[in-house]
Amino acid sequence: MVTPDGPTPATSRGTRMLTPRIPPLPADQWPPALRDLLGASSQDGPGRVNLFGTLAHHPPLAEAWLRLAQVLTHQGTLTMRDRELAILRTSYRLGCDFVRARHEEHARLAGLTGADVAATGSPDLSAHPWHPADLAVLTTADHLAGPRELPESLWRQLADRLRAEQLVELLLVIGQCAMVCTTLNTLGTPPDTPTTNADAAER
Repeated sequence: MVTPDGPTPATSRGTRMLTPRIPPLPADQWPPALRDLLGASSQDGPGRVNLFGTLAHHPPLAEAWLRLAQVLTHQGTLTMRDRELAILRTSYRLGCDFVRARHEEHARLAGLTGADVAATGSPDLSAHPWHPADLAVLTTADHLAGPRELPESLWRQLADRLRAEQLVELLLVIGQCAMVCTTLNTLGTPPDTPTTNADAAER
C-alpha cells in the first residue's frame, strides 16, 4: 500500500516523512526464508525489522540483497573498522539516520571512540585527528557518495594498504550502503522501536 503525501517535520539533514510511502510488512506476512534470515542475523543486533519488512514487499530481491549483506558483514576481508567507517560516512553523506544509528554501536565495537563516531558526521573531516588510513576510507566514501569519481592519488593511497579483494569489497560496501540509504530515505522507512523488535521476535 502506497500512502499519500503528508506533512514532514524538519531534521538537520532535510525532512523526514511522518508516514512511510510503503509501510514495512509485519513479520507474520514475511516469507519463511526471510524470517529465517532475520533469525540467522540476530548477532547483528536490533534495528533490522523495519528494513526486512520493507524488503519483504519483494521477497526474491530481499533474499538476494540480504545474502550479499551477510557476505560483506561476516565473510569480508576488510577490517571491521574500515567497514564501519565507510558505512557511517556514507550514511551521513546521504542523510540516512536509520543506517547511521544502526551502525554507531558496531563502530564502537570496532574500536572507534565516541568522538570518532561523531566526527564521521562532520562536514569537515580535517577537524578531527584521523589516522591517514581512516581518513582515506572516509574520503573515499565522500567521493563515491557524491560525484562517484575517485582521484588517482586517493586510489593509490588505498592500494598501498589494501589487497585487490579488499579494494573491491570497500567499493561494494559503500555502494550497497548507498543503495540501502537511498531506498530507506525515499520510502520513509521508520527506525525500529522496542515494540517492533519484540513483535518480530514472537513470530
